[in-house]
Amino acid sequence: MKNKIVLALMLAGILVACGQKKEEKPEEVKQEAISQAEMPKGAKITNDTETPIEAPKVEGEKPTTLGTFEAKDQEGKKFTNEDFKNYDATVINLWFTGCSACIEEMPELNKVADDLKKDKKVNFITLCTDAEYDQSTMDAFKRIVGENKPSYQALGIKQEGEIKKYLDHVFAYPTTIVVDKNGNIVGEDVVGAITSDDQIAKLKANIDLAKEASNK
Repeated sequence: MKNKIVLALMLAGILVACGQKKEEKPEEVKQEAISQAEMPKGAKITNDTETPIEAPKVEGEKPTTLGTFEAKDQEGKKFTNEDFKNYDATVINLWFTGCSACIEEMPELNKVADDLKKDKKVNFITLCTDAEYDQSTMDAFKRIVGENKPSYQALGIKQEGEIKKYLDHVFAYPTTIVVDKNGNIVGEDVVGAITSDDQIAKLKANIDLAKEASNK
């Protein structure tokens, strides 16, 4: 009898635990599905900064420049590839609205951006790759940016034209790249959150490469 009572209590505990499992809200599921539609097939969301990402096959070579594009920041101000000319190095953090790892690193990005921008020749921006997919992603972009209050320009980009050719070769989010004043991408992509010392070191190495390229 005692064993039956213990077993019953254990089963009850399991049922309670299952009942407490966090359920995703329908809008969260929908948001992730919409955002995934903008990602290349096989792309991943990652917090892992050590394991290399196995890139799926994509038609064509990975571009070495973002090409011509136009984006808008959180205040509606336009940003284009021509703005790269104002700096020797521009750091670009790539994210999308359904990327949990991207959003989790945002509270620390202000510190990273503020530190890097102490050098007047360096700029820091972020590009949300699904902001203009439809109204729901635009609303999510504005909400996420509003909640995190970035000290840098947070840009929403439409995936079309030359920049889409590059984004089709991005297989992990968040990813951070650096371009020189001519918009050429330098160094290797920094995959995963850029808040650790190792990631910052990789990023600063790319910034140095961009400065060198800009001053040739």
